[in-house]
Amino acid sequence: MRKIWISLVAIMMVFTVAACSGNNGKNGSSEATNSPTNAAKETEAPKEKEPEQVTLKFFTALADRSNGAGKIEQAIIDSYMAENPNVKIEVEALQDEPYKAKIKVYASTDAVPDIIQAWGQTSFIKPLIDNNMLLELNEADFESSNFVPGAKDGFSQDGKLYGLPRGTDFLVIYYNKKIFDDNNLTVPTTTAELLEVSKQLRAKGINPLATNAMEGWSLPIWFEYAAQRHTGNFDKMDAVLKGEAKFSGDADFLAAAQDIAALAENKALADGFMTADYGTSRNLFGQGQAAMFVMGNWEAGLATDENFPEDFRNNVGAISYPASDKGKATDVAAWYGGGYSVSKTSKHPEAAVAFLQYFFKPENWAKQVWQTGSGTPAQKFDQFLTGNETALQKQLVGIFSAMTSSSGTPVHDNGTDEFKTKVMEAHQKLFGKQITPEQFLTEMDAAVGVLK
Repeated sequence: MRKIWISLVAIMMVFTVAACSGNNGKNGSSEATNSPTNAAKETEAPKEKEPEQVTLKFFTALADRSNGAGKIEQAIIDSYMAENPNVKIEVEALQDEPYKAKIKVYASTDAVPDIIQAWGQTSFIKPLIDNNMLLELNEADFESSNFVPGAKDGFSQDGKLYGLPRGTDFLVIYYNKKIFDDNNLTVPTTTAELLEVSKQLRAKGINPLATNAMEGWSLPIWFEYAAQRHTGNFDKMDAVLKGEAKFSGDADFLAAAQDIAALAENKALADGFMTADYGTSRNLFGQGQAAMFVMGNWEAGLATDENFPEDFRNNVGAISYPASDKGKATDVAAWYGGGYSVSKTSKHPEAAVAFLQYFFKPENWAKQVWQTGSGTPAQKFDQFLTGNETALQKQLVGIFSAMTSSSGTPVHDNGTDEFKTKVMEAHQKLFGKQITPEQFLTEMDAAVGVLK
């Protein structure tokens, strides 16, 4: 009997242990998943950190916020704030000259706003860079913005990027196709052909080339083309401006000056061109009294300007400056208008950069500027053509899209007002046959001398 009792107790202990063991395994799992306390802990989503409230001060020279580029700039700012409610962008907008006066005040008081409009001209951006007032930008952050080659050069110093350009201007040659066709002439594709066709036009009593020589600013840009066609790049002139070389004694610059002198000697410039201002030279071309017009890409409206005969409007075209054995037609004298920089003292540099990344998404600034007819962006934009462009606009877009190198800031805009005046006067004398090519180079060196 005692044996039976001991056996029963032993069996009960085995089942008890087994039961306890089974419950422990089962309950261990169950407690981990079904316990109300732990379930609440595991299903409760971690609270996201509230984004920091950020206020960016945005200082711009696009004073008109209801039209053109200023309207687009404001629309992008508004869209960004709508998509990023933690970011507030306070805009201060002034016209160019008041803007430039006030930025000096901000700089002198170490209160440069978070994002400022900047120009790639050394006279504007270099003092800000040299005084450590601008944030260095990471080029990789803007790789998808598709800026055209050379567009950021004016905003860079010593290989570092301090700003981004907004728009592009470039010098082209407009031509009247009817004049060329009626006289069995071919539109020039090389610098030699440009001189030759100018001689032929002049022999037929037709003004070959019109431009606004009286105001002077188009002539230095024209000379940059002539020089690039001999050097093969636009950088050689930059070296002179830095004091690393001279105009005088340089065979390439002399050859370029001689090319200009040859055009002048053969009366390639329209009669009275030295006293022709912008309106006069434009009207001369539009009225069919000159075969070509050296001017910027902003003159796409020539094809629709009803002040000119329909016969002209239907026959106006544009080409890049003719090529040479060293310089291609895709090497373009292009410069880049106002852009943006970020203040080195900004309390929110990452937010400022993030906004600029948004601003320069191709579908924002580049698309809207082109499709509203507000200018030419500094980014590729051919994917945003509307299909309603005129033939002249398409030719200008073709020149822009094919560009493989660009000159950047025009030479006369790389210094003081005194430098600018001296440079333009030297070019007016060269184009006007008042000085020899050698004397021209000497005068250019003298102009550079005022920068030291």
